[in-house]
Amino acid sequence: MFKWFKKKPPPDPNAPAFWKAYLESVAAAPYHKKTPVEEIGFVVFDTETTGLDVQEDQILSIGAVRVKNWQLSVEDRLECYIHQEYHPDGKTVAVHGILPGEKGHSIAESEGVRRFLAFAGGDVLVAHHAAFDIAMLNAAIGSAGGGKLQNTVLDTGVLARRAARNPQMARPGAFGLDHLCDIYRIPQSDRHTAPGDAYITALLLLKLLYRLQKRGVDTLGALRSAPGMGL
Repeated sequence: MFKWFKKKPPPDPNAPAFWKAYLESVAAAPYHKKTPVEEIGFVVFDTETTGLDVQEDQILSIGAVRVKNWQLSVEDRLECYIHQEYHPDGKTVAVHGILPGEKGHSIAESEGVRRFLAFAGGDVLVAHHAAFDIAMLNAAIGSAGGGKLQNTVLDTGVLARRAARNPQMARPGAFGLDHLCDIYRIPQSDRHTAPGDAYITALLLLKLLYRLQKRGVDTLGALRSAPGMGL
């Protein structure tokens, strides 16, 4: 997981309006170490990309849903497809099913990240194996004239590992999303789409939060530093 307290850079007077608005949202977020889990707004998200190279690949779609007070709000969600000019790799298309130019309602990448930042605001971001998604978003935000994401970020893969019995003994792939869905009996509908994976990850987050809270992990600070514990 990422450090949730960090020294904020001074505001850039020449930054674009969308970035200034985002930074204001982050600064106004009411979260601190003792914030109860039920008072935290979680934005659970996923990106689908042309590949796994942060330097070379591009975002094809972004999906996000909101979780708060132990509830997943299906109505409060983000789904956008990014128009990219790229030569599809058969393997990646087989995973996410997105062909270049297929989505008639696709938008520019800069508009996609603007929508994501407006949706996320200062809430806590959650993704599975979050580092890659964060890196891809940071690259796209940078191209649009902004900086790096400032939100607190949680990784459901890390939470699952911390909640597992003897995680050091786990088999390879034990904390992958597919395997965790099997363990926690989460239906894998719309798997490998950004909206579908965001929804699945949100369900996983709720199950992990419930199990961790039963063992005293009931604040943002505790959630970020919870020791390994058996379920």
